[in-house]
Amino acid sequence: MSQTVRASSADRPQTRDQGRILLITDDPATAAYGAALEGAGFAVVGVAGGAAALVSLRRTRPHLVVADATLKGIGAEELARMLAQSQECVPLLLIGHAAATVLRREAAMTAGAFDYFALPQEVSLLVQRAAQLVGQKQLTDRLRAEADRDYLTGLMNRRRFRTALGQEVERWRRYSLPCALLLVDIDFMKRVNDTHGHSAGDRVIRHTASALVELSRDNDTSARLGGEEFALLLAGAGDAQAYAAAERLRHVVSGTPVEGVGTITVSLGVASCPVHATHERTLYAASDAALYRAKDEGRDCTVVAPLIGAAQTAAV
Repeated sequence: MSQTVRASSADRPQTRDQGRILLITDDPATAAYGAALEGAGFAVVGVAGGAAALVSLRRTRPHLVVADATLKGIGAEELARMLAQSQECVPLLLIGHAAATVLRREAAMTAGAFDYFALPQEVSLLVQRAAQLVGQKQLTDRLRAEADRDYLTGLMNRRRFRTALGQEVERWRRYSLPCALLLVDIDFMKRVNDTHGHSAGDRVIRHTASALVELSRDNDTSARLGGEEFALLLAGAGDAQAYAAAERLRHVVSGTPVEGVGTITVSLGVASCPVHATHERTLYAASDAALYRAKDEGRDCTVVAPLIGAAQTAAV
């Protein structure tokens, strides 16, 4: 039955503002109530079990999770705790066939859910509460996106970048997935502003940002750290992939002249985890030091940080 819910959602065209609800249940009878949520205008994703829910949660990025209170594989309390601790803070509603007594609703809220609804008696209440929570989550997401974006380029700002950097390094610690950091600096930016004016300087900054967006994958993070400095955080990339990405970026930036300015170049510093650093601070420091070397070596080039052992030997 959960397969039917997923298929019907996929067949319906989704709009940008449409709320996404992740429905987690092992019970076909419970999964059938996804149709009521779809009928209210939500995009519903049916999941057949708790283990699949963890994968689907990241892939679908829902505004609300509706889960069976008797879910197998992952308990309601564990699921609520995981959602509460995630950066997205996705709200959770529990559903089931047992009566929605005061004690059962209190237990759901104590576990971290927003409420519990009995099916089929309270389907209409479930839909109304879902609409409230989805609307609140969408508003929160919009406000967060505005707070996380650089006003000039639309890229992530320094605050959001720092959060993403910590998350990627933590992913390496837990799952042994490498990551890499590219720090990018526009060459001779002061000369551009002094010669052509700050409006031309803004065009140069936006030109560089567009190159970052062009070369970023969906799971990468491109950011403007301030002034003429940018960052590109590559998920799941080692040092060789990072160097190749840096060189592609360098050639894309210089490959198209900027109106009223001409050709511009960038310098790049590259470091990856775990071969160059094993902590977010040291990864940033290694990439930053490599960027300074690129500047010292004549600009318009990419420098890779030394390996951890080589860096320690050089320090001695």
